[in-house]
Amino acid sequence: MFISVNLNPSLQPFETRRRAWLEAREDARCAYRAWAQAGGDDRRTAYTVYCAAEEREEAAARAFGVA
Repeated sequence: MFISVNLNPSLQPFETRRRAWLEAREDARCAYRAWAQAGGDDRRTAYTVYCAAEEREEAAARAFGVA
């Protein structure tokens, strides 16, 4: 089995980059909602998850060329 790892996202096909961005954007939205609804000790963890999801969305947006 051969697994290709491409470290330059701009070399990925357009649709692959677009799908990655859309999925990352939805993950960030879900993480934000979870953070907004979290309470107590879970709120800190939810915020950390949200920050990570936002960073992933920003990276995907840059790779797609929308940032």
